[in-house]
Amino acid sequence: MFYRYFPLWRSFFEELGWKVLTSEALGKKGRLIYFEDSCLPMKLLVTHSLSLKEKVDFLFIPRLVSLDRDYIMCPKFRGAPDIVRLATEGSPLILDETIDLRTKGFSWEEAFLRIGKRLGAQRKEIQKAIVKAWSFYFHFMKGWEERINTLPLNQLWEFEIPPGPAKRKEEQSYHVALIGHPYNLYDRDISKDLLSFIRKLGMRITTSDSLSKKEMEQEVSGLSKEIYWSSGREMVGSLFHFLSSSLDGVIFLTSFKCGIDALLQEFVKRRLKWMEKSKKPLLILTLDEHSGREGLMTRLEAFRDVLEQKRIQNPIHEGRNPLTDG
Repeated sequence: MFYRYFPLWRSFFEELGWKVLTSEALGKKGRLIYFEDSCLPMKLLVTHSLSLKEKVDFLFIPRLVSLDRDYIMCPKFRGAPDIVRLATEGSPLILDETIDLRTKGFSWEEAFLRIGKRLGAQRKEIQKAIVKAWSFYFHFMKGWEERINTLPLNQLWEFEIPPGPAKRKEEQSYHVALIGHPYNLYDRDISKDLLSFIRKLGMRITTSDSLSKKEMEQEVSGLSKEIYWSSGREMVGSLFHFLSSSLDGVIFLTSFKCGIDALLQEFVKRRLKWMEKSKKPLLILTLDEHSGREGLMTRLEAFRDVLEQKRIQNPIHEGRNPLTDG
C-alpha cells in the first residue's frame, strides 16, 4: 500500500512536524530476506523494514484489514506488523494502527486521530493535518497517469518534480493497460522498471487508478464466483473493463507464490476462452525475485509485435493467444 497511499501518509506526517524517511531500492547487490513460505511483498516488507531499523524512531506499518466497506484485504496484511516486530526484535516502535472500514462507525479520520495521538499531537492539529493530507493526495493523483508516462520510476514519488511534457501522438503508437498489485507495477527490484521499457516501445500506459470503483464493480458483480479480496476485485474488474475498451491491449502482472494471484489468473484464463473480450491482446507476466529483465523484455517486444499485427490485419485470426501462457 506504500505505492497507493504514500502521498497521503507522507503529507499527514509532515504536517505534524515529522520527517519521513523511505528505504532505498536494493539494487543488483541487494538481497531479499527470506521467510519460509513467505510471499513476495512480505519479503520486501521485512527487508526494507530492517534497512530502516537504525535510522528511524517509528516504523509505520498499519494493520490493514479492510479499505472497503464490503471486502477485505489479504490476511497477511493483518499480521504484517507482528512479523516485522519479530524481525526487528521490537526496535524501533511500530505504528500499527488497525484500519478496518467494515467496522461500524470506523473511518479513515478515526485511524488518523489515533496515529496522531500516539505521536503526541493535539486533536485540532491532527484534524488540520488530515484535511491537508487528503487535499494533497487527491491533487497528486490527478496527475498520476502523466507521471507514469513521463517520469523515471525513481521520481514517481518525488513531490517536488512535476510530470514531464506529454509525448507527441506519433511517439505513442499504442495505448495499453497495465494491471497488477502496485508493488509489481512500481517496485524497482520487482518490476525491473517495466514502465520505462513499455514506454520505449511506444506504448502509453493506463492503470486501474484511472477507473472508479463503480466501473470496476460493473465487471465483477455478475461473476458466478464472489471475489472477497479488494485487491483481487480491483484487478479482475479493471482487466475485464480494459479488455472491452478501446485500448490496444492489456498487460497483467502477477506474483509467483501469491495464492490470490494464482486463483485469479486461472479464473481469468478460463473466462476469456469463451468471452468476446478475449480477442484483445493480453499478456500475462508472472514475477518473482528471480525474474530476469531480459526475459521480460523479450515477452514485451513480442506483445508489441502482436499489437502491430492486429492493427495491420484488423482483426488478427482468432485462436489461442500464446502470450498468455506462463
